[in-house]
Amino acid sequence: MKRKLLLLTAIVLVFSLFLTAGKQADIGEAKAKALALTYINTLFGVHETEATVERVQLLCYPYQAGAFKTDDDDAPYSRWAYHVQVLSASSMVKYEIYIVASTGDWMEAYQNEMNIFLSDEQKERANSLYQEGVTWGKKHQNAAEEVYQACYDWSVLNLDESSPILLDTDPGLQSRGALRRTFATKYYVVTHDGRVYALTMHWPSLKVINLSMINDPT
Repeated sequence: MKRKLLLLTAIVLVFSLFLTAGKQADIGEAKAKALALTYINTLFGVHETEATVERVQLLCYPYQAGAFKTDDDDAPYSRWAYHVQVLSASSMVKYEIYIVASTGDWMEAYQNEMNIFLSDEQKERANSLYQEGVTWGKKHQNAAEEVYQACYDWSVLNLDESSPILLDTDPGLQSRGALRRTFATKYYVVTHDGRVYALTMHWPSLKVINLSMINDPT
């Protein structure tokens, strides 16, 4: 009887520890919201204070944003995350971000292009680019170089990397979209610790629209 009691006590303790570990593995809605707002305000240079939070289960493949998987297994797996959104008065999504439920790390952050308002000088530059026509000219080249430098500088300031490597995801895309007054360009940003990000920036505002964690070797 005593052995049975000890065995039962051990099972209860193990089960309790399992439940406690499970709870500790999830940061919780309140912390996810606080972290999400901090990330949004930092990444996009804003001052938001309210957001909606939803706990979601995501099916991830190793090559998808936020997968954080670096082995050779191509099989999909699931993970829990918090989907946090900042809404406008009309319920339009202004900003959104996915937070890993177990760690509090961000997976992907996004802002609506409707948030971006151009200055008079920026509008003039956009119109000037449009008037140059479909031929890839000096103004297009200058705009592309400006976006590259802005992405590089942003990465140095925000991704804790003094010398990031930028890889163009769509070489020549700007020339095909030459009739647009504004455009968005995406770069892969590689840091020396092996992390890979996808960074999309809007021209001529030079504001980040989307940022994804593609790979985290840690």
